[in-house]
Amino acid sequence: MKSVLVLGQGFVGKYLVDLLSAHGIDYVSTTTSGRDSTLKWRLSDDTASLPAAKTIVVTFPLQGEVEARRLATEYLRHHRKAYGDAYNPFWIYLGSTRPFKETPSTCHTRPDLLAGGPRVEAEEYIIDSGGCVLNLAGLWGGDRIPEKWARFYGSKDKLRERLKDRSLHLVHGADVARAIYAIVTSANRASQFAGRWLVSDDTVYDALQIFIGAEHIRGYLEELLSEAEARELLSANRLDDIAMGSSAVTRRIDASHFWSRLRLKPKYFYTVGQPDPYSDP
Repeated sequence: MKSVLVLGQGFVGKYLVDLLSAHGIDYVSTTTSGRDSTLKWRLSDDTASLPAAKTIVVTFPLQGEVEARRLATEYLRHHRKAYGDAYNPFWIYLGSTRPFKETPSTCHTRPDLLAGGPRVEAEEYIIDSGGCVLNLAGLWGGDRIPEKWARFYGSKDKLRERLKDRSLHLVHGADVARAIYAIVTSANRASQFAGRWLVSDDTVYDALQIFIGAEHIRGYLEELLSEAEARELLSANRLDDIAMGSSAVTRRIDASHFWSRLRLKPKYFYTVGQPDPYSDP
């Protein structure tokens, strides 16, 4: 039996398997193509091809309770034939902080079901089954740079809407991997970490401060400042008068409960224009 099965060696999965390898933890990870010596597997495939593991990390979205239930029950049905009914792996499922609308939201906040849709239904199934859901803030690291996200605001209307809430919460993929590793190696992971946790680097960033380096963003801002609503949102009449930074935005995500439970602190923080501080484990 493997220690860890990583279903989906994507962005977070790559950081995780690098860390597991560095610490000599035996694992199997999957991709849909079988690249990089991974097990070729996709969600529609039979779970009989997956190895038994003590902890299973699901990095991709499951669309609703039915899909989550099917994955878990089929996997258990197959492996309990070999390991008996006592076999009960610990499930870790990665979600998003997007459905959390309270200010600030914590691990005790209920997600907005309309905003979360089927993914939240899958999360609730994992939690009800004794597993762990990590709702992740904006993932960054390597080539995944927040400054590049300015491209999502390709119109004045989209930027105007963003100005209503400029707060941005981030977490580095390597910090997510560190957190998962800490859970995997915890002797009491089921009792300590079952349930829902919000995960960010516990810092609030100003999206405008990050995106303003893009020429099209500055152009849209110049146009928006001719509107009374935008001037009120920005508390400024000119571009150079806009106050920016963490003190100019409101914290929406409070991840302190998670890091306190882990007895860890985030290591990697984003700075505009600076290189990624992460290096291989």
